[in-house]
Amino acid sequence: LTSKDKAEEMAEVVATWPDLYNCDGIDLDIESGAGDHKEAGPNMIHFLKKLRELQPDIIISQPTYGYPQVNAEDDVINESCKDKSVPSNWLIDSVGLMVYEGTQALQYVKNYAEAESQWEGFPIHCNTPYHMILLGCKGSASPSSVDKLASETLKQDMLGIMVWYA
Repeated sequence: LTSKDKAEEMAEVVATWPDLYNCDGIDLDIESGAGDHKEAGPNMIHFLKKLRELQPDIIISQPTYGYPQVNAEDDVINESCKDKSVPSNWLIDSVGLMVYEGTQALQYVKNYAEAESQWEGFPIHCNTPYHMILLGCKGSASPSSVDKLASETLKQDMLGIMVWYA
């Protein structure tokens, strides 16, 4: 993600993965460090546009912290939904909240689904549709936490639950 050319070259490589590895998608888990460089977000957008051009049906998930704090992730989410008149503008298929303790992911849904009603200067500028949001859940979560996440996913018409196991 250090240049547009390198990002697009990587997209060409990733575009071969569905046939090479029989996979149907990728998870863009770029976090603090590499994701904080000024050029990372714009180059990630170049990567995604090229990948969508080459593999329009590939599933692309963008995990993010509950509170937006990694510039590249924020840039991707903002670019994806900046033109609401073009639903196909979405470069990603989901936004996964990387909050894994109990049901805490539910506290952060509004940061994405209701971003436009947050304070001026909030890093996310557009609302992520609820049906594109994944709630984070630790693999060792209690049955009551899983039940609560599942029921809220259905109640709020969210995409589902992503599990991180450690």
